[in-house]
Amino acid sequence: MRLKIFICLLLAGVTLAIYWPARNFDMFRRDDPSFLTDNPEVRSGLNGHSVVWAMTGVVVANWHPVTSLSFVLGHQFWGTNPGAEHMVNVAIHALNAVLLFLLLKRTTDACWRSAVVAALFAWHPLRVESVAWIAERKDVLSVFFFLLTLLAYARYAQGVTSDAWQVTRKPATVPATNPSPVTRHPSLFYGLALVFFALGLMSKAMLVTVPFVLLLLDVWPLGRVTSDKWRVAGDKKTASQPRKGAWPRGAALRGFTPSTFNHLLFEKWPFFALAAVVSVITFMVQHSEAATLSLEHLGPGIRLENIIVSYLRYLAWTVWPTNLAAYYSFPIDSHFHFYLALWPDWEIGAAALLLACVSALCLVQIVRRPYLAVGWFWYLGTMVPVIGLVQVGSQGMADRYTYIPLIGPVISLVWLVSEKWPSRILLRVLLTSLTTVILAGCILQTRYQLQFWKDTESLSRHTVEVTGENPRAEYKMGLALEQKGDIHQAMLHYHNAMIMQPTVKEAFWAMGRLLAQEGKEEKWIDMEKTYSLLLKIELDDFTSHLGLATTLPHLGRTDEAVTQLKAALRTCPDAPGAMNNLAWTLATSEEARLRDGVQAVKYAERACELTHYRETIMVGTLAAAYAEAGRFDEAISTAQKACALASESGEQELLQKNQELLALYRKHQPYHEAIEKLVPAAP
Repeated sequence: MRLKIFICLLLAGVTLAIYWPARNFDMFRRDDPSFLTDNPEVRSGLNGHSVVWAMTGVVVANWHPVTSLSFVLGHQFWGTNPGAEHMVNVAIHALNAVLLFLLLKRTTDACWRSAVVAALFAWHPLRVESVAWIAERKDVLSVFFFLLTLLAYARYAQGVTSDAWQVTRKPATVPATNPSPVTRHPSLFYGLALVFFALGLMSKAMLVTVPFVLLLLDVWPLGRVTSDKWRVAGDKKTASQPRKGAWPRGAALRGFTPSTFNHLLFEKWPFFALAAVVSVITFMVQHSEAATLSLEHLGPGIRLENIIVSYLRYLAWTVWPTNLAAYYSFPIDSHFHFYLALWPDWEIGAAALLLACVSALCLVQIVRRPYLAVGWFWYLGTMVPVIGLVQVGSQGMADRYTYIPLIGPVISLVWLVSEKWPSRILLRVLLTSLTTVILAGCILQTRYQLQFWKDTESLSRHTVEVTGENPRAEYKMGLALEQKGDIHQAMLHYHNAMIMQPTVKEAFWAMGRLLAQEGKEEKWIDMEKTYSLLLKIELDDFTSHLGLATTLPHLGRTDEAVTQLKAALRTCPDAPGAMNNLAWTLATSEEARLRDGVQAVKYAERACELTHYRETIMVGTLAAAYAEAGRFDEAISTAQKACALASESGEQELLQKNQELLALYRKHQPYHEAIEKLVPAAP
């Protein structure tokens, strides 16, 4: 017991020490603002409305209510504090290391091998993205519940509590005359496993493969299946006449009831049902948010090639983790279509053959060394949701995708080396020394990789250095430089992103925002041509419509700008930013032929409903719409609310602007301005 406690403290302590610098890190301007600065529900803290939002809302094309609720709770305690949010991720990751050790120790009774697997999991540099990226709270949180699910399932399968565990291990010396309530009712742990699984799915949908993992655990190390025609351990024939080589030794001692392998499948139907429901919800959400790429953009052949390459590259990075980055993009050709340009065709074929051979070898060894098959198919199976069969986003690979899958190969490798290594003391010392060196190397490489996550500029610059042409990283670097006030350098990086990959439309929008500050007509002409080209490539593109809506007024084509805003809303009917822009234009345009107070109120009210009346800009737009419609009493009360919101959030410029507008509304005067001042909606 003391040794186990020592190992748990060591795993947690070293993990915390490795990631301790993250307490001073800033946000990464990719998804992090969606959970912190740009999210009014999170900023409102813990209340009935924020809880409902957490359970039903979609953030960055994902439904993960438990993850969202964790950010709401965090803001309740320490406000918008990136350092604190980083340390929450670190703490959960340290707990995950401990839970993985306890799971393997309980199911295999191999203390040091379990500790090595847990250490490699926690200290490997491939974990940095999942831990140091605030938005990837869903990774560490889902794995926390994943490991709790496996622990509860193991207790259910073993049918005993921790107190009664020794009873099954030593039945001759400790009679089990008074079995515990859990021994009599192992379904209690089954229910716990189901609850933890549901919480994990609501943290990140990648856990849909858990039922498959449970079946693997039935094979090894739980030993619920024998090699005798896939019977379940405990079957009378198997128990009374064990076959030589059946796995694992002593399985018949663990009190399993007679059954068949089909029973193990049926036993998990609630897990399969939950996984199916969440899979459907996730696909619908991501499809509705236009986060999935169609087969027209990325064909099945290209996806298959990327899958093969990714499976092997992840394994290679496990062994030699260098040149890790925050974003690995697909290359594109001159027609803006994706293609894979990593390996020649013959090498991709050889890689596929290698994967097939390893799978066959593991199956051949499944009787003698079941841990090989379990670890290997754990990797292949748990990677399926993120390997690219359904392509979400434009990344080809991601370090965070390995958080669960690579546990499997590490288990297989550690158990194989331990089994094959000679028993001589000198060689055992050599193995221990080698393991120590490997773990120390992981720690050093992880600290090296961690330093780049201190802010967006550092991480984006590193990503460009190690991956070469990377338009997404160029765009993020531009955002970081713009935030620092280095507008010239920001525009250079936006331009790089636009040239490298014209489908990174956020770069065009950002460039348009900066060009609006310069006010040079020739720049607006260039932007109009660029957005028009993008619309020819991708019809009804939301961002391009918004870009044109921002650009055309500066060229004197205000009617067309309004048309583009309406086109953007036809593409995304519930886009509050575009709705707000259109409402503001219809309410405040200095051209009387463009104004329509009734329609402005309609759009502004809907935008405020979508943002729960928590966005100062949108509440201010609603007040202007009421004024244009002649509803000045409502305009005054709404403008007062906008002032209160601006004061609460410290938005001094908006506070001053709304105070000026409030004075106009009290005189029963609407506000009109040139459309060129239109603030573009965020894509």
